[in-house]
Amino acid sequence: MTTTKEEEDIFEIVDYTTASDWERFIARIEEILSDWKLNGPEISNTEVDFTDGDWIERNEALEFGDRSYTISHFSLQVPESNSTVTTDNNPQMTTSVSVEKQAFVPPRAMADMMSRRNDFPSRSPYLSHWYGLREFLILSPKRNTDPIADESRANILLSSTAIAVSNVGCNVPIFIRVQHEWRNMFIGLCEGSGLRTHFNVCYLKNAPHQYRHLAGLLEIFKSKLGSHIPNDIVIMVAVRFTYVLRDFESTASRQVLPRDETGMPILTNLPFGSMHDPVSGLHLSCTWPIFSEEVVTENDDCNDFDPLLSQQWAIGVTLLEELPVLLSDAVQEYLNLSTKRETIEQLLGKFQTADEIPNASMNMADPIKRISDSRTQQYWTSISSSISNTTSRLRVNIFNPPLPPNVVEKTIEYLFNESATGERRRSIVNELPNETERIRQLKSVPKDSFVYRVVVCFTAICSLPSINRLRSVAHLWFDIVQELRTCWETGKMIAGLESGSPNLSFSKLYQNLQMLNCCIEHRVRHENDSATTTTVDNPIEPDEDGDQFFECSSNISPSKSNLTELQPEGRLKPCGDLKLLNSNEILYVPVTQECPPATEDMLDEQTAVLTSLGSGEDATLLRAKMQSRSLLSDMESFKAANPLGTIEDFVRWYSPRDWIETEEVDADGNIQKHYSLSPRMQLPDNLWVEVWQQARPIPVRRQKRLFDDGKEAEKILQKLSSLSPGEILEQLIPVLLHTVYDRIAKEIEEMEESNAVALLETLNAKEVLIVKGKDERKKKLQQDFIVCLTSVEQYICRFKSFKEKLFSPDLNHKEKEEMIKVVTELHTRPEIPVKGAAHGRLGKRLASLFTKTKPTTNQANNDSTEAKNQFMTPAGKEYILRASIARPSNLRSRQSPQRMYCMLAQDEFRLCGAFSEDTTFF
Repeated sequence: MTTTKEEEDIFEIVDYTTASDWERFIARIEEILSDWKLNGPEISNTEVDFTDGDWIERNEALEFGDRSYTISHFSLQVPESNSTVTTDNNPQMTTSVSVEKQAFVPPRAMADMMSRRNDFPSRSPYLSHWYGLREFLILSPKRNTDPIADESRANILLSSTAIAVSNVGCNVPIFIRVQHEWRNMFIGLCEGSGLRTHFNVCYLKNAPHQYRHLAGLLEIFKSKLGSHIPNDIVIMVAVRFTYVLRDFESTASRQVLPRDETGMPILTNLPFGSMHDPVSGLHLSCTWPIFSEEVVTENDDCNDFDPLLSQQWAIGVTLLEELPVLLSDAVQEYLNLSTKRETIEQLLGKFQTADEIPNASMNMADPIKRISDSRTQQYWTSISSSISNTTSRLRVNIFNPPLPPNVVEKTIEYLFNESATGERRRSIVNELPNETERIRQLKSVPKDSFVYRVVVCFTAICSLPSINRLRSVAHLWFDIVQELRTCWETGKMIAGLESGSPNLSFSKLYQNLQMLNCCIEHRVRHENDSATTTTVDNPIEPDEDGDQFFECSSNISPSKSNLTELQPEGRLKPCGDLKLLNSNEILYVPVTQECPPATEDMLDEQTAVLTSLGSGEDATLLRAKMQSRSLLSDMESFKAANPLGTIEDFVRWYSPRDWIETEEVDADGNIQKHYSLSPRMQLPDNLWVEVWQQARPIPVRRQKRLFDDGKEAEKILQKLSSLSPGEILEQLIPVLLHTVYDRIAKEIEEMEESNAVALLETLNAKEVLIVKGKDERKKKLQQDFIVCLTSVEQYICRFKSFKEKLFSPDLNHKEKEEMIKVVTELHTRPEIPVKGAAHGRLGKRLASLFTKTKPTTNQANNDSTEAKNQFMTPAGKEYILRASIARPSNLRSRQSPQRMYCMLAQDEFRLCGAFSEDTTFF
């Protein structure tokens, strides 16, 4: 019994000093609000345009029991110059006498709700759009999988936040996100100056029939205000109808890959643009900013909202996200293929000759027969060129070619057509300064040259769908090399190349093709000279086999005794008034061989060979002799033209700076002239003296040529044949960048938009970085260039689409400039106002786009119909209803702001109410 009594005396001790989860939650909210400096009253003293500022968001995490939440603060930051100070509510202008009056000024959020300045903002968060707020807080679950679907849970959170904001004196509205996130459902409150505003959102997929117009919405608004509404209350209304156009008649802004009449792709044009219209929708907003409810009527029977009578129009566009563009995609594919290293044989397989193998073998024997044929009249430079001459009959066929034969044939004709570029190009230096400087920066080629067009064709291949692009590049390059060999064999100059020696400021491939042209030109000229010499001069009788090679000089050196018996040969013209020193004969300028042309690759090879000889005296002498081939040829030509000439005579003509003339006055007062070679020419073991002693009087036509065109041509053709498609694409990347620049420049010029020039400069700067960048950074630089190119191409596509849809055909120059400004703004702003609304040029154009023709039946004759233009049905309707009334008591309460926003769309009906009441005098 005692034990039982003791157990009854024991009781549980509850420690009420320990904070609960709910209290810690409220304390955490208060702490966050204090850290964000939201714990003071905010007076509505400025008005701002929401479109002029940027929205700033900051977040903090907090816990309530076993659930996690996030509280977010949204605020609009605007420049000070764009804010308008309202002097009536400016706290700085309030004296101590007006402190009591200032206490009853509503919070800034309530003032924003009643402000008409930012009705229907074009760019703002949902809550700002619905209630006109510039600052607010949102409490939402941290995880989307834990929505606040329970009403009691939502009320607990709302009560907690109400206590927190009241404790710290926060006047910023706070909202609780309820239901699933995609519904955008909120409840909230705002307290300050003795007023409290309750925020509620109602969402339905379909609006009830009676609430699809203004009359039904006014009923809802009045019912929420209460039953004791005074009769003289004025409800102000703002309305906005939005019309959306998605089906456009014109499709000119949509690009397609070029094809010929048979449907085959054309590879002669650089792809540009998009195969989709970048503008997926055009929306027109017509606004009636402010009027009382009695002014207009909208119900089932009557509608006074005529969009053509609206004084505020705004236009916006819906752009296609991630717009694919042809040029950028082709360039990206080009750069990807340039990293491949599969050979042509690996890609195209074994080649089959067009002739039978026995015939081919017999053709290969033809060069030996031609060399020994006494009746041949062609000039063969070497055995290698003779062998290569038969390749024109060894045309190969590609098994299962990736490109149709007629496509390749037309492309080859485009590349090698002489009429496509007119006359052969002269040097472009000092002709187009900007173009020349860009070519030098990129080490590219002249515009529309042969190599330029080759890159255009390769880029076009990279844009073709449903083909093996690398095999197609290999196929086209293989045919190009074959055609180049044909040009060499037939003596046909390659079109689209600058004449003369290789220009080292151009790309290496362009230099090689220039060198090949030099070989063709040399070969044709030597053939003509050989034929002329054989038929006219006939200086040497052919031997019994008829050989006339003149590849090397005779081994017989003329002695001093018979120098006078030699007949002068190879004279070009007299060298002014100069005469030979040892005789009274005129000094003649000889016909000499041209300086052998050289490419950058050849100069690098020569430098490498000369460097490998070392730095000793023997190496220096050997290096000098290797570089004296041209000097030896010129000395032999000089001796042939001037048999009695000496080395002094040669120096007088060849290097006048090494011939020194001095004058002295003798004892009789006469001027005596003395001549001598320069000191460097008088050095022992002088190379010029040694070469002069070795030189024999041989005219240029009988000398061994310094430039072996056959050998150099075959070397170039073999080099081009051995390149893999990836290697040739990599070599031509600077030319690719050049073609891209020209294509973008052409499009920007057609835009007539001055601000777009900055885009072109940015693009050019990135191209130069790629060419001059280090190998390890080139991939990153190329990706940056692709991103820049994509944005520029998308901008141009959108501009052209805007221009096509909005420009009238009869615009004058001033109107066109204004329209270009409008189109430019559409890229950066969600919507822009339409000047003059329906009565301006743009407004008339928009009215024609958004007006549809509706057939109507004539009442007098049911068979006859007439067309009537009617504005399309709005895709969305927005209403804002405002009133300022005393609640909850008409007699004792102060007036407080009341607002309701409504949005009607095809699959959405949303009501957003903000109803205030006086918590002090009720």
